[in-house]
Amino acid sequence: MTQHPRPAPSSRQASTGVILSFTLLILGLLIHALPSFARAEGAGAKQAPAHLPHEAVVTQAPPPKQIDYDKLTREATDFLSKYIQINTTNPPGNELPAAKMIKDKFLADGIPATTWEPFPGRGIVAARLHGIGKHHKAILLLCHMDVVPANPKEWQEPPFSGLVKDGVIWGRGALDDKGPGVVEMMAMLAIKRAGILLDRDVIMVATGDEEEGGKEGAGWFVDHQPSVYADAGYVLNEGGGIIQETGGKKLYAVSVTEKTPLWLRLTATGAAGHASVPPAETAVDKLVAALVRVDDFRAPIRIISPVENYFHAMAEITHGPRQWLDLASALRDPVYVKQFVAIPRQNALVRDTATTTVLGASNKTNVISETAYAEIDCRLLPGSDPKKFLAALEKAIGDNDIKVATILNFPPVSSPQKSELMTAIETLARRTDKAPVVPTMLAGFTDSHYFRQKKLIAYGFIPISINPDEARGVHGINERISVKELGDGIQRMVTLLEILGGR
Repeated sequence: MTQHPRPAPSSRQASTGVILSFTLLILGLLIHALPSFARAEGAGAKQAPAHLPHEAVVTQAPPPKQIDYDKLTREATDFLSKYIQINTTNPPGNELPAAKMIKDKFLADGIPATTWEPFPGRGIVAARLHGIGKHHKAILLLCHMDVVPANPKEWQEPPFSGLVKDGVIWGRGALDDKGPGVVEMMAMLAIKRAGILLDRDVIMVATGDEEEGGKEGAGWFVDHQPSVYADAGYVLNEGGGIIQETGGKKLYAVSVTEKTPLWLRLTATGAAGHASVPPAETAVDKLVAALVRVDDFRAPIRIISPVENYFHAMAEITHGPRQWLDLASALRDPVYVKQFVAIPRQNALVRDTATTTVLGASNKTNVISETAYAEIDCRLLPGSDPKKFLAALEKAIGDNDIKVATILNFPPVSSPQKSELMTAIETLARRTDKAPVVPTMLAGFTDSHYFRQKKLIAYGFIPISINPDEARGVHGINERISVKELGDGIQRMVTLLEILGGR
């Protein structure tokens, strides 16, 4: 084809063309670099999966920057204070504003993040820090945004003030579980800002509804957003930490399993009427008699491996009772059994339990209610059969007129005591505190079971150390965390992720 000559462009036209071409190139690169996963806000369970994409692999990068942990701790303290001020008491939870605040924090540093509203007002947020390796399973850092109720009249400081005073951050959620969530988030931000390249991705997921069983939080998430965690192999969640013993010795307790909840509702019925003319037996009378028998009920003692290993380690570290070196044998002695189970926490670790927590009947003093009810929180050891336990409890109650209904139960699941993540925690403990690591069982339960049921290895361990007085604030009064321990927790979490990430 014949080429017809064109007039030579002027220098101004040429300059304009170069600028336009350069601008289009930059726009194309920016569009290519934008995170491709969709925002998923809005109520309803039929939302499309949100994808947290893999970015281009970086093969060369400048040396990582030094992390200023003092500055990072100040930033974390300010964020946690504001986070506590968002009242996420469950019920009703209303975690969505907290989820959006976390999302915005990640997006400001260029880490892809999104939120969901699975039910009106409920919130979930996920973020992904991309690594450079595609052959290693991602680690998922899990936490929850909802908190249990708090009565301001009982607290030294207002529970939703987020007050920072004398080096301590006060408020509901400081330890359970907003503080640990901030440790996870800030560790990811620190790694991103420093330019540290890990050989695996790090995902953070903050859910709602954990304090009420998690059906509208983690339970919804694992069923409706599997693409977000499809490449994950490990979950790190609340449920364990660094135990500080007398004399400065430390122990890294890692929960590999949990007791299973079996929540029951007992209902008694009887004649209704005016309290001035009481019948021989009311619904309340029947219920009280049944609850006395529940209180007297004692399940047999059973020792599982993580519990036996925990007490053995504590005996060696603290020079505790010699019986702990072989707890299974020691608990065959009736005299020692009585002494051991007199401590509530120890009792809970070696048998199934049943605790009455909720009572209800008439709402007026002079009215005899036709019904009375109680809710019982039963906790079963891994391996216990809920049907057999329920049958034994109903036999102990011995009243067929008491109706028993199950409110909550899920199958017991455990994680292996040996894994790549456990090895990384052992390395962290050795480097940081020269401390042993002990796999153990959590007497309570967390959202970890949802992920264990999906075949992920889940451990309860947040690398913070709290003293017994602070620990009593969890679900109690005056919950708080020291600014120093918040900062130390972030630094340990960064180190742990570096170890697991091949650095």
